[in-house]
Amino acid sequence: MGYTAAMSEVTETRLPGVGIRFTFETRDGDCIVVINHYSGRVEILRCDRDDPDTCHEVLRLGKDDAKTLAEVLGQSRVTEEVTRMRLSLEGLTIDWIEVEPGSACTGRTLHDVEHQDEEAASIVAVLRDGETIAAPPSTFTLEPGDVAIVVGTPEGVEALSHLLQSG
Repeated sequence: MGYTAAMSEVTETRLPGVGIRFTFETRDGDCIVVINHYSGRVEILRCDRDDPDTCHEVLRLGKDDAKTLAEVLGQSRVTEEVTRMRLSLEGLTIDWIEVEPGSACTGRTLHDVEHQDEEAASIVAVLRDGETIAAPPSTFTLEPGDVAIVVGTPEGVEALSHLLQSG
């Protein structure tokens, strides 16, 4: 008995300065969103069927984890290569990075965090408890669960991401 599965239609949306968003509906009717950030980070979201901006589950993968998952699923890496070319041309990356509970950056000021590494990246805004704090001062203190909007070179964003997420 043969079974042929039809592939879902995938909607691709470019997110300037962020990456590429892919959206599709599963056979069971779930809305799946995959965001490939220019930094190499990937977010996989299971969203509400009626409101794709309401997410029920979020899986965040680092660059190496995303590559491993792509290998396991047997997907092409064409998108990744295109993204790298675009990054090298633009020279700028923007990423949203959550401050993990065990992060060494918890309770530290932006000045302290941004000057821990020599790579070029800055935190230009912070999302906290549903509120956006645009252009926070260098004395602003990070808390677990904050989402830092980081801008800089791809290497700088990656280095700052590691600091915000490591213990």
